[in-house]
Order: sequence, then C-alpha cells, then structure tokens
Amino acid sequence: MSVEGWFLQMLSRVIYVKGNELSEKCKNELVESLEKYNWEYEVVEGITPSTLNESDFPWDDLPNGRLESMKSHINPEEKRKYKTKKSCLFNNLKFAQDVIKRNESMIFLEHDVLVTSPTPSIEEPEYFCFLNIDGAFKKPNVLANYPELVKWYTDNNHKLGVQDFPSSYPLRYYKDNEWKGECMTPGLSGYILTVKGAKRLLENVERYGLEQGDFTFNNKVIPMQYIYPSPLKFQSINPNLSHKL
Repeated sequence: MSVEGWFLQMLSRVIYVKGNELSEKCKNELVESLEKYNWEYEVVEGITPSTLNESDFPWDDLPNGRLESMKSHINPEEKRKYKTKKSCLFNNLKFAQDVIKRNESMIFLEHDVLVTSPTPSIEEPEYFCFLNIDGAFKKPNVLANYPELVKWYTDNNHKLGVQDFPSSYPLRYYKDNEWKGECMTPGLSGYILTVKGAKRLLENVERYGLEQGDFTFNNKVIPMQYIYPSPLKFQSINPNLSHKL
C-alpha cells in the first residue's frame, strides 16, 4: 500500500459522553470538522463510572501508581476520581481491542478536538503516534501551565512528519515504580494506534497493571511517536469531565 493510501483509509473513532450537554456539543463540532475534511469516522459512547464494568479488564492497579493512590485517598474528591480515570483508561483499552479485531490501524479522537486538515500522507508509525503536539502545550490544555514543557515545544527543532519523542522531551512518568522516568504522552486527545501497538499496549497493561490513561501511554508500555505539524487542535472549551463525572 502506498504511503498516501495508508493514512487516507484509516477509521477514526470519536469518543464522547452521551447525555452530557457539553460533551454532546463538542462531539457535534468535531463531527462537522471530520466531514469538512472527509475523514472516515465512527461515533462511540464512552465508558463512564455509571457504565464501567471492571471485569472487562480484571487486572490489578499498577503498584505505586496514580490510579492506585486515588482508590484509598483520604480526600473524597480524589477518591471519587478513581472510577472516572479507570473509565477513561478502559475507553482506550477497548479501542485497542477493536484495532486488533479489525486488524488495521485506527485513530482515537476525544470529543474536544477539531480536525484542521485533510488526513496527512505519512509513513506508518510502528506502534503509537500522537496527533495533537501543536495543541498539547497551549491553553486550554493544562500542560500549558508548565513553562519547561512549553519551552521544549517552542524550542525543539521538530521535523516534518512522524518522529520519535527525543531525549530532551521533559514530560516524564514521576511515580515511584517500574515506569519512573519514561516519556509520557502529552494527553490522549488524538492518536494513531497500530495493530502491533494495540497488542503491545494490552500485553503490558496486563503485565504491569492498570494506571491513569495518559500515564499508561509511555515508552515502557508502548514506544511513542508524534506527527508534526498536527492535523488536530483543541476546541476553545475544555469539558474537563474527569473532574465532573
């Protein structure tokens, strides 16, 4: 298959929270942008704490991970987040299962992004490719509040197309366990997952344990790449449902 044909035929999955007014609004705007640029897509209702089935991935939490710390936290607000963060993780793990079932690479899109261009013609990433590097370190994204991350993005000499996260990349897993010091994805707003990557992700999550979604996508679990420039951007309003559901 040609490089051009490889990406143009890829199916995108839009994840949103059914019945949540803001999520529905964002989802509709994302769909409009997908149709404007002729992306192939499907819309899927996201797992939430009220629909979470923990037996879908009946694995232990990663020891000394952020997800594990929420479960027994003395602060009720932090404790409440446990099932919300697990729901987010399960959305990504279910997606990985479907990538394997379809036996083809797919694109994962959260409800609060917009497509800004036709699907790029790129070389196929090996495992995982983040699609929103241009928006990751700008407001309304929370990572815009960290000057060292913003400086890396603005100062780094990004190549065109798909590339590895370099050794200078400062966003690292910080909890005291086997993943400490590994490069982490700057969010899960939009990414490509290959069949090889989906298998690697599920195998390593089962091996190491369950962790918050954006912490799980790190170089220990799944080798990461990103594309520059980004074919996505964040919408102006962040639903921030991880703090509300």
